[in-house]
Amino acid sequence: MFLHFVYNTVGYYLSLFFFGAFGLELNVVCLLTALLPATERIQRMHQRLIHWHFALFHWWCGIAWLIRVRYRGFDRLPKNGCVLVANHPALIDITCLLARIPEAVCIFKPAIRRNPLLGAGARRAGYLASDGGHDLVRRAAERVAAGSTLVIFPEGTRTPPGETLLPLKPGFVLIAQLARAPIQLVRITTDSNLLVKGRAWWRTPRLPAHVEVSAGPLITTEGGESAEELTARIEQWFRSPGTDNAACATAERRLS
Repeated sequence: MFLHFVYNTVGYYLSLFFFGAFGLELNVVCLLTALLPATERIQRMHQRLIHWHFALFHWWCGIAWLIRVRYRGFDRLPKNGCVLVANHPALIDITCLLARIPEAVCIFKPAIRRNPLLGAGARRAGYLASDGGHDLVRRAAERVAAGSTLVIFPEGTRTPPGETLLPLKPGFVLIAQLARAPIQLVRITTDSNLLVKGRAWWRTPRLPAHVEVSAGPLITTEGGESAEELTARIEQWFRSPGTDNAACATAERRLS
């Protein structure tokens, strides 16, 4: 038991060091490419760089038996633009998603702009800050209509431990409706207190952490429902247990 504790503690802090090193290296690359124009092609290149860094990070965490991520249903994600909506139990969630999706646009908190590990990469990848108001909705819809996958956590923050879900904000539905694009639901579950809300990042969590990232139903937005009505239906799906294929198919028929 003591050796297990020592291994997890050393492995956890070593993983944090690797994450920081990857972030600093990515920022250096972004500084070197700062003179390149902010075209869609350049943004997609940086999105792939972020994807590769997160994929490498999770590869390390997997072989070290610290964080084991299982994906379900990701082979059927839409290829031509969608709004990918997920619940948000921990900070590790976005790394799990971007490690699997080669090119994606994210909506990030404005404080990320000043983050020495993530700020430059987020800007060069064309990610959108959440303080954009109506302009954010318009710009996000344009990106989705052009074929991008937009990743959103509509709770706005991590779900507090012990709660199933915080109320969803309807902005993601407005974006999908403006873009005339579908909404892909993704449920994330974990058995660990790794980077959950209210717990300091430097405290060693329960390890190994097992994370399951399951693709749910693909929801069309052409049914004439208001953003509030569709948001309420999607929130009900996230609050319901289980994400097997039969449940997803039933939910898709009900929500479509």
